[in-house]
Amino acid sequence: MKEKRKSSTGDAATPKSGGAKTPNKKVKAAADAEDDAGVPLNDTERAYLAWMKKKGVKLNGVSIGRFPHTGRGCVATRDIKEGDVLVEVPEAAIITADDSVAGSALVAFGLGGEALLHEYSPRLEREALVLAVMAEMSRGEESEFAPYLAALPTLRATHSPLGWSGAELAELEGTSALNRMTSADDESLELPSMTADHWKHVARPFLQRNPEFARMPGAGADDEDDDDDDDAEENARRMYLHATALVAGFSFTLGEDDDSIEDDGDGDDDDDDSDSQVSTGGDTVQAMVPFWDMLNHVEPERSSVRLNHDEDANTLQMIAIRPHAEGEEVFNTYGAAGDAELLRRYGFVVRRNPHGGGAEVSTAECLTAAEFARFESDMHEDDDSESDYSDEDDKDDDSEDRFDGKMPPISDSDSDDDDDDDEEEDDSEEDEEDGEEEDEEGDSDEEDLMAMDFRPGQIAREETLERLRMLRRWGILRNSKQTFEVSRTGKPSLALRYVARVLSMNRFQFRRLLAADAYERGERDDQEGAYSDEEDEDDDGFGDYKPLTVEQVWNGDTFLTDDGDNDVSEDEDDELQEREDQMGRVSVTLIALAERALTGGRYPTDSLRADMIKLKRLGAEAPGEREHAGLGGWRGAVGAKEDSRRVGDILFPPSWRDEERRAMHRQRMALVVRIREKRALVTLKRWAANPCRTEDDILPPLLRR
Repeated sequence: MKEKRKSSTGDAATPKSGGAKTPNKKVKAAADAEDDAGVPLNDTERAYLAWMKKKGVKLNGVSIGRFPHTGRGCVATRDIKEGDVLVEVPEAAIITADDSVAGSALVAFGLGGEALLHEYSPRLEREALVLAVMAEMSRGEESEFAPYLAALPTLRATHSPLGWSGAELAELEGTSALNRMTSADDESLELPSMTADHWKHVARPFLQRNPEFARMPGAGADDEDDDDDDDAEENARRMYLHATALVAGFSFTLGEDDDSIEDDGDGDDDDDDSDSQVSTGGDTVQAMVPFWDMLNHVEPERSSVRLNHDEDANTLQMIAIRPHAEGEEVFNTYGAAGDAELLRRYGFVVRRNPHGGGAEVSTAECLTAAEFARFESDMHEDDDSESDYSDEDDKDDDSEDRFDGKMPPISDSDSDDDDDDDEEEDDSEEDEEDGEEEDEEGDSDEEDLMAMDFRPGQIAREETLERLRMLRRWGILRNSKQTFEVSRTGKPSLALRYVARVLSMNRFQFRRLLAADAYERGERDDQEGAYSDEEDEDDDGFGDYKPLTVEQVWNGDTFLTDDGDNDVSEDEDDELQEREDQMGRVSVTLIALAERALTGGRYPTDSLRADMIKLKRLGAEAPGEREHAGLGGWRGAVGAKEDSRRVGDILFPPSWRDEERRAMHRQRMALVVRIREKRALVTLKRWAANPCRTEDDILPPLLRR
């Protein structure tokens, strides 16, 4: 079982400090709920504890507590020993898609029952739970889970980026948190991801079929007028965002966990929740589990509990794995998550995160950096290498353009314009020629193609696609939007070094690698690479020539062989020069990658120092800031009995002080994520430029999947 939730912050104001009052007889029962924890509780929390007791949830030595920096959490009400069962939750008290009020509607829509079993999709499972929570929210006080939902934070109080304003999201521009939330096209990502697409194609059609699940609490069917359709849809969308934030931060994956978690290629360990995994002996189920979501986060090695499923008693148990003294906070772990993932999924960052501080770079950025590396390498080749790419017969004006020493264009549009001009000139000449114009047209096209092919750094579009396809065949690249990780120490992930090496290869070396790869895969016909034999009559593109293996080409061995056998040439100088060239290309690619990310407009500011000065001016997070910054927000969940901004039936808007707290708190979190990512990119430049780096550091070994 994997836990996927955020720290729970109170949605009501902390009671004001002052002299203690003796509870009267009317609130004696409520006071009893406070005595065990020694923490004053508001009406919503007391109702929540009473509801859990009614549902059979057992709290053994723990209760709701409040702490200066983590906000609301789980406190030990007595000394706890290792192995104590702290919480027992019966299965009847959890919220799942199939058992919710919208269960039958979700099954009919294809988001429940056998429909999901036949086509397993973790993203759709989470989406089904989002709609189930939203349906329970729409029932208001009539929902059997009303006290539980009322105790969960508002959209604003979750601090999920789903509830941020446009100005607040602008502070996250360029970070992996915003990229994964808005741009990444990956169904395996945890919520929130692809939210706009799922609202458009899944949630909105479902709610149009079942409008009763999109109604604000307390609104009747007769209250909907045609004039209010826009407002109703906006309210439904915000309820959907609220439910998504709750499922992202407070839900759990119950069920049998697969030990062989598929690596996403970027070296990220965000899903490593081994300390909170449990097998229920069946298929995985997304669920909202009462009180399990009360525990705040620490790194996995400091977790206080493990989660277990007792099949005989049909209960979910939380068991202590270390002793705790009375009054201490009891923690769970959300996994080895980085800063961006903690903010995106749970709405917070931690001051010291041993798993944070990394950055991500996109495939598009790798392509641009690799083109620059090829340009730099081609322009600094020795005279012997340059002579191999020259044509003595080619003395027209195009030769000057090919070696003008300028950076090649980033896109194909510039080169396409030049080709169009050349074609127009050729057409004008052909009109004046006689019957040989067709042959001349073909010769002109060949010259234009050769000119484009041998321009420093620039490769044809088809060759770029061939390189990407090879990376995909090898299991390195999944799609064009994939990102690759850089650690906090600046070390690029293995996948990033693979991509940098393949994309920055010179043309001839890549063609040898491509030919060797095709030979090993049995695709030996119609070859046009380094080993092609177009004169061969048996349609075997390699003829009698057996190329080097992929491993030999990858290791920088020379391509010479003796009499068709597989004996590699012993010219160690050529092999050493080949590997040094590859190391230089990879290093330049990584340096260009970091430099472009830092100064190319990826982030709102290009200066790391400016961000650090701004963070210093904001100061450290004050005790209780996270909780107070969430007050006064739009409330899409079940209406609580007690709300600091509600007087009677009037809901007062947030004050300027609340808005100021919220803006400062979120700007601080965005700056922390941004600064740590920039530091990783700066360190990447130093790592790649370090002359002490060995061949094993720069060039990854051949590991094909």
